[in-house]
Amino acid sequence: MTLRQFYKLCTDSFKSVSDSPAVDAREIICHHLNIDQSKLILSMDHELSEADLSTLEQSRQRRLNGEPIAYITGERGFYECIFKVSNDTLIPRADTEILVESAIQDIREKLLGELDLRILDLCCGTGCIGISVAKALASEFNSIHLTLADLSDGALAVCRENVASLVTEDNIFVEVVKSDLFSSITRTDYHVLLSNPPYISRSVIPALEKQVQYEPKMALDGGEDGLDFVREIAFKASQYLVPGGLLQMEIGYDQGPEASLILAEDGFTEVSIIRDLGDCERVVKATN
Repeated sequence: MTLRQFYKLCTDSFKSVSDSPAVDAREIICHHLNIDQSKLILSMDHELSEADLSTLEQSRQRRLNGEPIAYITGERGFYECIFKVSNDTLIPRADTEILVESAIQDIREKLLGELDLRILDLCCGTGCIGISVAKALASEFNSIHLTLADLSDGALAVCRENVASLVTEDNIFVEVVKSDLFSSITRTDYHVLLSNPPYISRSVIPALEKQVQYEPKMALDGGEDGLDFVREIAFKASQYLVPGGLLQMEIGYDQGPEASLILAEDGFTEVSIIRDLGDCERVVKATN
């Protein structure tokens, strides 16, 4: 079978499980054959070996079963980097880049007077949020001390891989910590606390689309109303932030008013909501 024939087989079959079958086909093929997508069109008449065809067909079947592309390839592009992922981590999403952009903007506006920046990323998963923010700001601070915290051993293993491969700046110092939210956090002088906590209502999870069912439940389940983690982070965050420190969290599309009220009741000021490109509530932010 030629690459062209397999590509057509993928695009035709993926129409039943994907809104972007051609994109999925290209990602699977390029990943397994280790070629750039720009070179794919020049390789279409390449005859696939039995070994390559067998591996590609296994991946095609996994996608037809609803498994997300990121778990099949083991990676996902996010912000300006390619992050390793596994089924122990939530897959980084474009919506979460809103949190990264918001954090970078507010740090530049409010904290550039600091020589050394300290960031805590709770429920870090792959580490994509904290790593992306730190890398974007590395040239603007003498040093950045980044703490990446998660309860999942599997997620922390992936996070450490991403730190090792992506954090090449000499002035970024990273600590990866196993922690149930704040349980193992010892510093109390962070300038910024970021989090994409579990925020889906427990009753909704069984009805989520099939590919989301592949993702770790502990990274999705936010309790009965989806706000358990928002409440706990808001309740304790001021103990770990300097005065004037920034707290920013990703939230569900309809959680803005309630999340804002939670932060205000816990003493935070300048509480506001950032909407994503689809005009959905996406980030709640406040000042300590």
